Amino acid sequence: MFQKTVTALLLCTALCAQAQSAGQGLKPPPATPDAYVEVSLNSLNYAQTGLRLSPTALRTIVGKNMGPTFSYEGMLAFGTSQGTNTIGGLSAAAKIDPLFGAYLKARKELASGLEVFGRVGAASMVKNLDGAYFASDTSSKRMGGMSYGLGVKVRVNRNASFVTDYTSYYNRRQETIDGVSLGLAIDY
Repeated sequence: MFQKTVTALLLCTALCAQAQSAGQGLKPPPATPDAYVEVSLNSLNYAQTGLRLSPTALRTIVGKNMGPTFSYEGMLAFGTSQGTNTIGGLSAAAKIDPLFGAYLKARKELASGLEVFGRVGAASMVKNLDGAYFASDTSSKRMGGMSYGLGVKVRVNRNASFVTDYTSYYNRRQETIDGVSLGLAIDY
């Protein structure tokens, strides 16, 4: 999954750079905006030994710029659908809801309107497991830990940008939660 995600992000970056070099560049904003809001749809992966489920979530990030390179962010996401599968004839379902976190974000503008970024911080979530596969394990459990991600932001006008990223929310004890997001960012 990680290789597919990195490949998709690199392809998006290459396409955006090609569009920028074709003379479709945007005028740079007058200054670094003070704050921003990102709203995105997340395709999550919940994996443990022998099992992979793909729930989705709607994620909102509110960020405050500390200058042209660093920001701090708060994240809140709500599950929009369960990830379901049948393993050995037994049904399995997982939903991640709610999900929240705090991050430090570093960013670098590669060309006018094209930015790459990385974030590192901590995330907390509730996993809800259901189905015959989890008969003895059916439960809701809060979990959390270190979280990190990489992404690309492409400005479409003075205050709006498309944003995509890969984020690892949890990775412990042979259990992982990560995902790819696609959304819109508005600068204030």
